[in-house]
Amino acid sequence: MTNAAAALKPIRLFRTGTFTSVEGVKVSLGEGDLAAIAASYDPAANPAPLVIGHPQLNDPAYGWIDRLEVQGDELLAYPDPAQLEPSFAEAVKAGRYAKVSAQFYPPDNPHNPTPGQFYLKHVGFLGAHAPGVKGLGRVSFAAGDAGDLVTFEQEKVMPPTDDNKDARKDWEASFAEREQSLAEREERIAERERAAAEKAAKERHDANVSFAEGLLKEAKIKPEGKALLVGVLDALGGDDVVSFGEGVADMSPRAALMKIFDTAQPLVSLGEIAADDGKAIDGQLASFAAPAGYEVDPARAAIFAKAAALQAENPKLGWMEAVRRAGG
Repeated sequence: MTNAAAALKPIRLFRTGTFTSVEGVKVSLGEGDLAAIAASYDPAANPAPLVIGHPQLNDPAYGWIDRLEVQGDELLAYPDPAQLEPSFAEAVKAGRYAKVSAQFYPPDNPHNPTPGQFYLKHVGFLGAHAPGVKGLGRVSFAAGDAGDLVTFEQEKVMPPTDDNKDARKDWEASFAEREQSLAEREERIAERERAAAEKAAKERHDANVSFAEGLLKEAKIKPEGKALLVGVLDALGGDDVVSFGEGVADMSPRAALMKIFDTAQPLVSLGEIAADDGKAIDGQLASFAAPAGYEVDPARAAIFAKAAALQAENPKLGWMEAVRRAGG
């Protein structure tokens, strides 16, 4: 298959960023990840073939990848010109393949020759029939290889050569159109993700407000503490579970803080008590947590409870004004 004219330009496989594979797996790779993939590629021990589509069993190999290289933010594959099938190379140069699709072993795939990082499995060319060439080497794909793989399709990455100007012009127009379509698709996906995140955040905020209002009604927090508590709960965000040590159930920091407040004793108890004359004091107060050896003046405690209730109804009301209105 040696043919100097059969040499192909480098193939763009991947670029830095976060993308969703054909299998629906979201993958994020940075420059360091691409560099590691390129450095670990071993064409002698585990070469990646050039194939048509994504074969499951034995299929012809129309060439092999000689090396991987990172240029800028892209991972490029260089086909070995000495192992390219000429008619296949000519079909690629003529622009007969709409897409090039690279398939990788994920880091935890049992067949991955470099566990812990992605490894190129093969490069598939999509969009045309395979050249009718006999005697090509065949590639053996184990049945177990079919699962747990990630595939990234690139729009046709190798334009027709300059000597085919009409085909190149059509390719450039088609490429620009596909690039715009892909950009619009990615923006739609990002917009859906933003909307879902905003909806989840609002639902958590509403739940936090409801929780704080419940604590306020039970006199477990002061009115001025409501906004502070809601702000802290909002900042704690989602429900990622952490461990709090032996004897304590695993839960999110947000859930742990809510549990602390939920099980706290009220600052005052809003039951009904009787004054010295045996009459109820506004139906407001039954007891007040006081240190040992001290007593709480029921009348003053009742004023405190009434002021707290007034401020709960009108958060903009200052505390001293609430006490004054309550009779203090």
